[in-house]
Amino acid sequence: MVEPLDRAVEGLTARKELLGWTVTHRRVRGEQLFADRQRVEARRSVESDQLILDVLCTSDGASDTPSCGAASATVTAGEDPGPAIEFAIAAARRTRNRPYSLPSPAPLPDVALADPVLLADLSGALQSLHDRLDASASRDPAARLTLAEWFAEAEETHLVNSQGINARQSRTELSLEWIVLAGQGQERVETLIDLDRRRLADLDVEAEWERIARQTADRHSAGAAPMYTGPVVLRGHALRTFLNSGPFQTLGSGRSRFSKLSSWEPGHSIFRGEVRGDPLTVWATRIVPYGEHASRFDDEGLPGQRVLMIDRNVFRSYSASQRYATYLSVPATGSFGDIEVPPGAAPAADLIVEPHVEVISWSDFSPEPTIGDFAAEIRLAYLVESGQRRPFSGGLLVGNLFDALADVRWSAETGFFGSYLGPTTARFASLQVTPSRAN
Repeated sequence: MVEPLDRAVEGLTARKELLGWTVTHRRVRGEQLFADRQRVEARRSVESDQLILDVLCTSDGASDTPSCGAASATVTAGEDPGPAIEFAIAAARRTRNRPYSLPSPAPLPDVALADPVLLADLSGALQSLHDRLDASASRDPAARLTLAEWFAEAEETHLVNSQGINARQSRTELSLEWIVLAGQGQERVETLIDLDRRRLADLDVEAEWERIARQTADRHSAGAAPMYTGPVVLRGHALRTFLNSGPFQTLGSGRSRFSKLSSWEPGHSIFRGEVRGDPLTVWATRIVPYGEHASRFDDEGLPGQRVLMIDRNVFRSYSASQRYATYLSVPATGSFGDIEVPPGAAPAADLIVEPHVEVISWSDFSPEPTIGDFAAEIRLAYLVESGQRRPFSGGLLVGNLFDALADVRWSAETGFFGSYLGPTTARFASLQVTPSRAN
């Protein structure tokens, strides 16, 4: 019996007009668990088995310069791939890009992506996690759990292309969504948490519940945001959100550079002024074990790499697909991956001395992706001064991401936060909190 991937490869190989092609076979099995405050309401098993067909061909129509087009189509494994191939080729012919080629075979890293515990029993893992959450929530009078959704997934990927790549990888993923309430009636507040991890060992349910329950209770008693300018501390999840908010991914992208959206140039500082804090070094990496975006290879088949993007404030390398690496004459590094920052020199305890504001979460943190300016509504923060730690909610944290990073101190202690590996604590010398109009 001919395997679905082999059938698609045969169909694509027969199309001699193609400049190149890629076939990705993805098999996914998953388990889902849904619960309200009283009981497990539903369990669901899901499966999918698909082929993703990517084609590269010469564009239609006369032109003074050579051009090519690319397009993709998806087909359920076992179905005839012929119509999908025809659709992808027709779509690709209608687009015009500068010519480029597909990646060739290269050594792949041996990076841990699949949790053997999850692979052995997805459903049992979810039930065990929910039982632990239920036990933690039942012992905590400060806040109450009203909704929990759990998702566990195992994926097998096999990628083949016309250049000779033939690569496989397995991964697992664990996701949760909780809604936690504190207070009653119109005075109640809720916290929505969503978290993604690759393995069970990286999810401490009891610690996560304690963190979220305490923060939800503090939001219930929080005061209005003050007018404040001074040191701001970010730790853990808040620091991960700050660093993964988009500007690094945009400005460090080969595609953005080619499109003239990025002003970053190798050999030049990423900062527009003097650097007063610790020097900044950042890797874009896909080889952190169980990292949220870790992979042996990406959607093009490019190997997972640890790319030194910024070295002591100086930009070094773009994160570039094969196409944009060709256009810019730079190495093809593949998709961006996760952010890694080296440890700083200061103990975390030295970075949380008074006075400061510690921001725990925002309603949304979305800086302008090419400049870094932000005015983010604060969901929960603490004003720490005079021996007190006073919670407040509302108001805006205002500043510029890169100006902030030009005057920051990093902790020597490090941690893993799914899409970020690096210092657990950062103290920014000066940012502004301003009350909202409602305050």
